[in-house]
Amino acid sequence: MKQSMLLLSISFLLFQCSALQTPSPRDIAKLQTVSETKDILFSLASDQMAGRDMRSGGYPMAATYVVNYFKSNAIEPFFETGYKDAFTLNDVTSYNVVAKIGTYDPERPTILIGAHLDHIGISTKTKDSIYNGANDNASGSTAVLQIAKVLSKYKWEQNIVIALFAAEEKGLLGAKHLADRFQNEKVSLQLMFNFEMIGKTLTTGANRVYMTGYKMSDLPAVMNRFTPNFVTFLPEAEGYNLFKRSDNYAFYQTFGVPCHTLSSFDFKNYDYYHKAEDEAESLDVENMNQIIRTSTYSIGQVLRSKAVIIVNE
Repeated sequence: MKQSMLLLSISFLLFQCSALQTPSPRDIAKLQTVSETKDILFSLASDQMAGRDMRSGGYPMAATYVVNYFKSNAIEPFFETGYKDAFTLNDVTSYNVVAKIGTYDPERPTILIGAHLDHIGISTKTKDSIYNGANDNASGSTAVLQIAKVLSKYKWEQNIVIALFAAEEKGLLGAKHLADRFQNEKVSLQLMFNFEMIGKTLTTGANRVYMTGYKMSDLPAVMNRFTPNFVTFLPEAEGYNLFKRSDNYAFYQTFGVPCHTLSSFDFKNYDYYHKAEDEAESLDVENMNQIIRTSTYSIGQVLRSKAVIIVNE
């Protein structure tokens, strides 16, 4: 009996130690296969999704796909009312899809990982009427789902919230709604990683991303400590003020903490931004998969090290 109890205690301790490990590149590669990346990307950017706009009816289909993915990986809703974080836009009810990794503790700092799920729907002005939005932003949404899948296999000392935003194309409205709700519900946001258009290979090289607001915090340096040369500076991102043009900005405005977007669209490597030709077939899926894997490993290392990211003045 004593021997059995001892074996159970050892097994429990081993489980705890394993759960507190950081995902290794090998483990990540097993969970984030190229075939799954392609499957999610092509599903979200299919004609069936009708451009992932609320009025076209495609956005609810995409949101259902996301919810089913969360359920299949035992990733639970963040809010007690379910996965949908609803708000009204021009008399139409829309919603973000919000989930959590593990148990939420309001006393712990919260890390947000997100991407916008919506796109611009259908237009009768072009021969191809469906704007599939493969790079913008089925690619970023794919990344968030696959990152959530890996992180859900481990225990973390921070709250991790996963969000797929609606109405980014309407003025970042979904992100603004969720940022306000977080503030009202006293969520202690510490850091946000946002993913936007990662489906093409940076002109400067494979398996690299740039970060908007690169000089606004030391997050690029911290991530590059774990994954050297992964996060780069793009002058055009600063010139076009991309930091304020994606869903990270609402959370930075509200909480004043590091909130950045990772992207590989550098204005030279893709001609189909907001065009009907933004199709899944035109993307570099293997490089996109490598970006997702590297991002997962880097984020895991940042979380496990409890790195304090500093906002620069």
